[in-house]
Amino acid sequence: MMFARLFAVLITPLFLTGCLLAPGAFEARMTIDHTGAFTFAYQGEAIIVPPDESGDEEAEKADEDGADSFDRSMDSAIREASRRLMGGVDTADEESLRAFAARLEDRQGWNSVEYRGDGVFMVDYSITGQLDRDFVFPVLPDFMLLLPMVIASPLDDGAIRVEIPALMKQRDDEEGPTPESRGGGQFTLVTDAAIVSENSETGATQTADGRTELRWSSAEDREGRPEAVIRLD
Repeated sequence: MMFARLFAVLITPLFLTGCLLAPGAFEARMTIDHTGAFTFAYQGEAIIVPPDESGDEEAEKADEDGADSFDRSMDSAIREASRRLMGGVDTADEESLRAFAARLEDRQGWNSVEYRGDGVFMVDYSITGQLDRDFVFPVLPDFMLLLPMVIASPLDDGAIRVEIPALMKQRDDEEGPTPESRGGGQFTLVTDAAIVSENSETGATQTADGRTELRWSSAEDREGRPEAVIRLD
């Protein structure tokens, strides 16, 4: 019983904060036309958040409970679980992180991925396609758990919902890393489709070619997830 409780205490931070590629400073832009054809681009930082950022405090609590004899073995087990969930990436090994950047560059859309150290990657990503299915960014090789930064989902009524979890605000009662942008993120949505609903800070504006532009940034004070719903033809 003691082992099971200790394992639960130590493994919980792994599932809450491990396997997380969080946004740093970035500019992202998505264009969706009335047929559902889209382009998406992300330029800026992406940051791997290792599970041990919040694990030390939990380990100390376990020690206070008299479970310090398990500490070293549980730490090893958590690190191994982290590597498995993160597709073999060891967040404590700089060479492993550089190899991960090279793996990403071999995948469609990842034009360049430069590892800058301390878990920070400089990313240039772009892709085009058709929104006849869910689009999620990022999708990472072999990662078993992910918190998406951008989601575009076709709805049954022919509409598209675009959500930007990358710009969600962390509540005062939340602890540990979240997908919230750490360094000034901005997302722009451009479309010639009808706007059903949106919660951008400045509202819809018109571009020179008659399309609608919506913008969200990490600096905005908002409740809930930034999102818009548009209706295709």
